Amino acid sequence: MASTKSISRAKGQSAIAAAAYRAGDKLLDEDKYHGKTHDYQKRSGVLSADIILPSDLADGEISRAELWNMAERNETRKNSRVAREWLVALPHELSEQDRKDLAHDFARTLADRYQVIADCAIHVPTDKEIERGASPLNFHAHILLTTRTATIDDDGKIYLTKDKADSEISDDDRRKKGLPRMSVEVKAVRELWEHTANKVLEAKGHNLIDSRSYKSQGIDLVPQIKMGKDATHMERKGMSTAKGQFNREIIHSNELVWNKHLDDNQKTNAKADRTIADLRESKLFIVPAAPKPNFKPKKVTQERTESANDTVNRLKAIRLNREKAQQVEQERLQQQQLEIAERKEREQAEQEKLERQKRREQRLARIAKETGEFKHFYQQPMSVDQSHLQKIDQNSEFGQYLVAILATDSRMQALTRYQEDPSTTKHQKTLAELQYERLGNDLISHSQSALENVKNSRHTVSQKANTAALKGVFDAMVAEHKQNLSETQQERLQSVSVAINDHSHEINRSRGMTLGF
Repeated sequence: MASTKSISRAKGQSAIAAAAYRAGDKLLDEDKYHGKTHDYQKRSGVLSADIILPSDLADGEISRAELWNMAERNETRKNSRVAREWLVALPHELSEQDRKDLAHDFARTLADRYQVIADCAIHVPTDKEIERGASPLNFHAHILLTTRTATIDDDGKIYLTKDKADSEISDDDRRKKGLPRMSVEVKAVRELWEHTANKVLEAKGHNLIDSRSYKSQGIDLVPQIKMGKDATHMERKGMSTAKGQFNREIIHSNELVWNKHLDDNQKTNAKADRTIADLRESKLFIVPAAPKPNFKPKKVTQERTESANDTVNRLKAIRLNREKAQQVEQERLQQQQLEIAERKEREQAEQEKLERQKRREQRLARIAKETGEFKHFYQQPMSVDQSHLQKIDQNSEFGQYLVAILATDSRMQALTRYQEDPSTTKHQKTLAELQYERLGNDLISHSQSALENVKNSRHTVSQKANTAALKGVFDAMVAEHKQNLSETQQERLQSVSVAINDHSHEINRSRGMTLGF
């Protein structure tokens, strides 16, 4: 047996906990949020546990705790694979040291194959497990591999890189690298284990193993069904169960099939022996005498063969019906899960729609409230600076223009202070900016009208006084509002300012010429 599985966070698993359990060790998970101590030092049945480095890192050294904490830190996703395990059955015919050497040799082969670090723990069946029905020959090794490649720095410190091992990448990425599918890779590693173990078995004179399934070997054996803990517990207490009876029938049937297979092999071997003997006798073919197969099959009669075939066919039909029922149930569950997912998706979409509608209503309500507060502020009466109106007839047309200019200036100053207030919201600042722009246009328009009124005045004294008042007001405003207006408004405001100053100079020059005469 050589099987593999991943240690994944998606299954609630931890590489640190897995390593501690398999090695019978005490390891601290250094995660500052979820870390805890995994203590399995009292675990029995662990013969040895060793860190196996790839050959090019053989001069380095790393502890089990450091290795698997590093492996956990290098994975950031909540469903990451944090380790890969290979479980291999060690031949019971070998000695304890031979089994250990074989497991370490295979672990190092895997480490070199993927450039990863292996943690190899060898287990033996305990007395308690044997009492519960485990085989006393169940020697096996758990080989944990890192999912990322390992390297060593200039200071001799070993660390895991960001690169995934070839055994952990998707089939698409494997194809891009010229590698076969992972299912093919698993089969290749099983064959690698077969060859590795068989070299040792052959050297020690033991029977060889075969990594192929019975089906691949052409042996028509029926696999037993999974008992489950309840049925297993009942069977151990001597209580017969339907699953147990079903498996007993499978065992009986497989025994007949296996004996028939051995009988056929014996007949084939006997025929081959006779052929070789004939060739040897005729001196046409010389080969050394082959050892006789070491098995003693039971006598297989036609009746037992037919009985075995009937049992196999019946068990196959039962298994086929079970598989069909499981397929139907699986399809039903998949359809149910699909419907549940679609319903959840619809409910989520509806919930999101309601939440968007609620947020929209809240936003509209907030905007309406903020708009109302802005209107209340803006509609408040504003005072006008009277210092510029002392010598001006406010009832005259020019006086009304000047009052409008001063009122507009007062509004614009209030808006500037309003925008700078920390309690003013973003929406209210936007309303203030729009209103400020409108007031800027009004300021320019009132100023142009006031200047035209001054120019059209025929009364020299009032023209001079009005021009001076307009220039004084304008000089005080332009510097304050110029930076806050748009570029176009700044140009228009500057043009009006220049026109007022030109007219003021012209008035003063005309007065000087008159006094000179």
